[in-house]
This record gives sequence, C-alpha cells and structure tokens, in this order.
Amino acid sequence: MSDTINALAEKAVNGDKQALDQLILGIKDKIYNLSLRMLWNPVDAEDVTQEILIKVITNLSKFRGESKFSTWVYRIASNHLINTNKRGLENQELSFEIYEQSIREGFATKEPVLISEVERNILAEELKISCTHGMLLCLDREHRMIYILSSMFGINSHEGAVIMEITPETYRKRLSRTRQKMRSFMENNCGLVNPDKMCRCQRRVEVAVEKGRINPKQLIFVKGAAADTQLVGVCKEEMEEFDRVSAVFTSNPYYLTPEKVLQGIKKVITSHNYRILEA
Repeated sequence: MSDTINALAEKAVNGDKQALDQLILGIKDKIYNLSLRMLWNPVDAEDVTQEILIKVITNLSKFRGESKFSTWVYRIASNHLINTNKRGLENQELSFEIYEQSIREGFATKEPVLISEVERNILAEELKISCTHGMLLCLDREHRMIYILSSMFGINSHEGAVIMEITPETYRKRLSRTRQKMRSFMENNCGLVNPDKMCRCQRRVEVAVEKGRINPKQLIFVKGAAADTQLVGVCKEEMEEFDRVSAVFTSNPYYLTPEKVLQGIKKVITSHNYRILEA
C-alpha cells in the first residue's frame, strides 16, 4: 500500500491530476473528522479542511515516504489546527468547571413538553454529539489533538509522537493526563459513563432546546452524511485502552466530507491557482 501511495504522490507532483484526485479522496474524510472534533462547528471544519487539503497539495513534493502518507497528512493537519486562529465556541474559553455547571443547569424544572419518541431520540443524539464535542473544547489544543488522535482515530504513541513531533514517552504522558481528566469529568457528570449519575441526553432535551443549545429545525450533527460504520470499528479495534469514556466518543458518527469542500478543492486545482512547492 505504501508503495502505491508513494507512486501516486510522485505522479501528482509531476502534474498527474488523476493521481492527485486519488490522494485527496483517500485523506479528505480523515481531515474533516479530525477538524470537526477539534473545532466543534461543521462549517468551521469545512473551511479548515479545505485549507489543510491545499497545504497537503502544495507541500506534496516534501513527502519522502519516511512515514505512512496518512501520518504525514495528520502532521500537517495537526499543525494547522493547533496554530489556526480561534473561532466559534473556542472563543468562550470553556473549562471543565464551566461545562459542569452548564450540565447541572440543563435539566427541566417544569413539566416536560410532549415530544414524540422518534423526535426525542433524534434530539437526544444531536445533544449527545454536541455535548461530547463540547467537552473536547475544555482541553487546550495540544492535549485535545492527542486525545482525539488516540481515543478516536486509534493512533498509537509512536505514530502520534511523529505527528506531534515529540517523543513517544512525552506523548504517552500527555495522553495519560488527558484521559484521566476526561475520565474524571465524565464519571462525575455523565450517565453514559456512570449509571449512577442523573445526566442523560434524553432528560436534557427540553432545556437544551429552550436555551438554544440545539435547534430542532436546524440540526447540526445528526443530519450530516455518515461514512460506513466499519471505519469507526477499525479505530475501536486499534485503541490501546478502550473504556466507557472512549466508547462515548467513538460512538459518534464518522462523517463524509461535504461535497462543497471537494468542489472548492477541484476549483483550486483546475484553475491552476496552486503549485506544488519545490523539494
């Protein structure tokens, strides 16, 4: 497989548009899902995915085949996501303390509105995905990236160290600290992880709608086109420590990249407004 990728990369550097298309199709969903989990908002993730794909294209001649192509792409993506300007919810400077207070205020105090079981299930799923993505924003970008790569994408410490440009030991220590923070928070607050806790997405639907945290008429996450769930299954099988906390995150959909992102990249390629940098 690596030889095939290297050959495609070499052809793309030499101007083969079909080879370039194949490379983009192979990495686009990884980049989009990584961006979505880092930034929360699908619109922001679309913009950043396009920016990262352009970076990959213009730096393609620098790929030497010393690591897997996907690892090289993740390194470009992680650098871009860690260093890009803050946007959306990130500007609110979330913390686990603030998020915990928000959760505790999220239960209905009056008679629940009558909602059909089907609609409630849909809204509860929307809330769950929104909430878990929001939890990630309580981490600083570097630790958030390490947690996402390992707990959701099945990246081991050696590959993760290459991506983050740190030693495997440092990577493992940072991952361990981050997992402990996430586990502690969710065991104290999330009924999906700790059955003794009252927080359930189903119980929080009314208040979430009332406070504008989810909009029944404009769903953000449930409506997205999801990829084959086997892709997520592979990530689960490769995880070093699969537990209830990780299960909550990996159960979220693995999305297909919106078509408009691909159309934007194709316009860039066909307009010749890009060039692959010299090695």
